Amino acid sequence: MWDELLSWLGGLGEEHGVDPLIYAILYIGSAPFFLGSLAWLIRRIRRRGDLAAPATATALFFSLPTLYVLVAGRNLPWWIYAVLFGLTAIGGVGVIRRIRQALRRTR
Repeated sequence: MWDELLSWLGGLGEEHGVDPLIYAILYIGSAPFFLGSLAWLIRRIRRRGDLAAPATATALFFSLPTLYVLVAGRNLPWWIYAVLFGLTAIGGVGVIRRIRQALRRTR
């Protein structure tokens, strides 16, 4: 069953130009950088510093796997874009809540 799943995912990757392994590596590999840039952003907010660089880094690492699919993917069905947009929106709301909670704890 595992082999069938991997074969199916590989076939989808070839058909749409997106390698599932690269996506997984980007997803897992960007997580520590995302968390680090998020901590950097929260520190800058607390100290009332410039937010441009940490906010940009946080957004980039948060959306890196999605950007890969949008750039490398071809002939993707419309619902893939809808799912990616939905996941990004839900994740963005979660990040904003996490920042607000961290700021409330310091006050």
